[in-house]
Amino acid sequence: MDDFRLIFSYAFEMGEMKRANAREAEERQRDRFASTQVIAAAIIAAVRLARDDISRPSPRLFAAVADSVSLATMILRKVMGQL
Repeated sequence: MDDFRLIFSYAFEMGEMKRANAREAEERQRDRFASTQVIAAAIIAAVRLARDDISRPSPRLFAAVADSVSLATMILRKVMGQL
């Protein structure tokens, strides 16, 4: 009976370890996605605003940044879905 408990305990701990590893991998993937999203949005916004005066905040600036973030998110989700 003690052997069964030992095996069960070992199997339970292995399952917990696998779940923890899966959570860590998912968290790393989410962090990579967020980092890539920020970089992509910054590049898109820079291209869109290259010839505008952005020395002070304006509705046009905020709209361009928001659109850039949306576009970057859409592109990355499409790319991630195709991998």
